[in-house]
Amino acid sequence: MVAAGFALWVGSRCAASARWSDVRRLRAYRQAGTGPDAICLGVDLADGSVMELEEQAPGFDAFLDRASVVLPGLLPFTAWHPALTLAASTDEGIVLFERKQGR
Repeated sequence: MVAAGFALWVGSRCAASARWSDVRRLRAYRQAGTGPDAICLGVDLADGSVMELEEQAPGFDAFLDRASVVLPGLLPFTAWHPALTLAASTDEGIVLFERKQGR
């Protein structure tokens, strides 16, 4: 995590970072051709970019723990994770958080 936000690291390099206030939507999904354990989070940001976080990556749990505190109305892990492991990888996934307009 970084001050007032989070970062995506690839090896020892920071690939992307954002503030929590820039998160517009958070979606959980499975990538095509992957097993039930290959869950990803798509983080849509205010600038139109999307960060992708893979469940097996270090920091995934810490990201969700912090997101549950700073993103009001975030769908709890137990409400989406079991259903997503059974969903087809071609499904759109599940929207966990969507910021209302004007916020």
